[in-house]
Order: sequence, then C-alpha cells, then structure tokens
Amino acid sequence: MVKDRSHWVVRKCCSLQEMERLHLEQWQAVSGSDRVNAAWAMVVEAWELKKRNPDELRFQRFATCVKRAGR
Repeated sequence: MVKDRSHWVVRKCCSLQEMERLHLEQWQAVSGSDRVNAAWAMVVEAWELKKRNPDELRFQRFATCVKRAGR
C-alpha cells in the first residue's frame, strides 16, 4: 500500500540545529491528539513492516473480574 505524501512540505535546512528547531515548531503547532494519532500511525506502520498482524496491537482484556481484598 502506497501512502499519500503529496501534502508534505519540503524545506531545506542549513544546519542540524535549524532542522531540529523546525521539527519542534511543527510538532508544537499541532494538537496533542494529532500527536498521539501520528505516533500510533508510526507504531502500526512499524508493526506492518515486521509482517505482523495489526490486530495484535488491540487492547486485550485479561481480567474478567476485580475484587477488593478484605471486604
């Protein structure tokens, strides 16, 4: 599957410090939920690159009942 990256902006940086500054500004410009979504997309993509099933990343419930001790 080919990802659509036509909306990406390309910038030329003259130094590593400038690149880091621009990168930080870009991430600070988006909301927290957008950052979480981007991080999750990277996790899923890395998982798929390892030829793993993305369904393995789903939340799994192992506990069926929780009881408070001493009551």
